[in-house]
Amino acid sequence: MKRKVTVGFLMLVLITGLMTGCGAKKESQFQSYVQSLITANYLGTSDEYIKTTGVNEADAEALYLQNVNRLSENLMSYYGLDLSGNADTGARMTEVSKLIYSKIRFEVSPTRMENGIYYVDVTIHPINILNDTHDAVVACIGEFNKKVKAGEYNDVTKEEYEKALASGIIDILENGAKEMTYRDPETVTVRIIEGKTSFYISDDDFRALDALVIATIQDEPKNTEPGSDQPEEGTTEKKVETFG
Repeated sequence: MKRKVTVGFLMLVLITGLMTGCGAKKESQFQSYVQSLITANYLGTSDEYIKTTGVNEADAEALYLQNVNRLSENLMSYYGLDLSGNADTGARMTEVSKLIYSKIRFEVSPTRMENGIYYVDVTIHPINILNDTHDAVVACIGEFNKKVKAGEYNDVTKEEYEKALASGIIDILENGAKEMTYRDPETVTVRIIEGKTSFYISDDDFRALDALVIATIQDEPKNTEPGSDQPEEGTTEKKVETFG
């Protein structure tokens, strides 16, 4: 199955903070809000987020789990995996997603005001796991395709077939997360949008931050079989496509 997959790691949110104080206190609150928004989405650390926004603990946990599940689903889509019939393997992918996000590196600068508008600079160090593990995943899929062509999966169920490939890829991602590398840091400036009693950052600003969390693939993937860009008729060949 050759699938062209376009994946974005997006968490579309509109979070409102509670407006209190003014001047330096308000600027500190804006910085804390942006810091807590990132930690709540990617680390599940929600105490400051709950304090800043006024949401309850269950909603903060739901925000984190939604983001983790989104990454898990995007990874499965990117690698062409269907784990709908493999609850245990799907749970492993979720845990890998938590592990990947736990490695996030970022810095939130102090709030600054320009022309009456407050801004916060956020520097993200993009997680490079897709590039770090790319060659190993391509090799894993290549070996899997050889077994498929040799008939080793002729008598297994679809669930067993999907689990066999997914388990190998998950192992690679787990190992890659233990020795994570990062791309050069990039900075995004987010605007604090103020209401009478609340404030927030826009979806567009959050998307700009989110797009940097995990680095995209730098190079075109190598064919798993030299000279065989198309799978043979009747096979179920897997192929990693360019992440974009």
